[in-house]
Amino acid sequence: MTNALTRLALVALTIGFAGCSQSTNDSTEATGGPVVMDELPPTLDDAGGHPVHGPHGGDLVELGKEDFHAELVHGGDGISMYVLDGSATKMVPIPSESLVISLKHNGQVATFDLAANPEPGSTSGQSARFTSTDTKLDEWLDAGAEGAVVIQIDGKSFTGKVVHSHDHAGHQH
Repeated sequence: MTNALTRLALVALTIGFAGCSQSTNDSTEATGGPVVMDELPPTLDDAGGHPVHGPHGGDLVELGKEDFHAELVHGGDGISMYVLDGSATKMVPIPSESLVISLKHNGQVATFDLAANPEPGSTSGQSARFTSTDTKLDEWLDAGAEGAVVIQIDGKSFTGKVVHSHDHAGHQH
């Protein structure tokens, strides 16, 4: 969150100073050039300042008071959950073999395991990505089931509310 806001503030200040650097003397040229960005900054929500969707296009789950996030990606390849940092932009590998999501739907409660599925090059025994191809989990998320995930990070337990958004613009489904 801080990096994105800092970056946006620096761009705004650079543009502001470039506009103010011109003097009333017409013979003086502005010394600044155009600001060039490699990519657009992420779309930020109004409340927390973090991206609206995670880096994989999924729904964000707040863990703690924005200490960490989880990203729930619900698509044709199954369900993936990524553990992310407080800015919701960088993956945080944890030493866990699985994550457990508990959901409630139509008066029923069920738990679903997402197995560690480390990205190539990850440290042995750690993963930031957890996946499942459980069709019941897929169906329940599609139907709007809600629940929670508990994730252990650096010896602390973080609980996040799991809700699948049906606003499908900008992410997989």
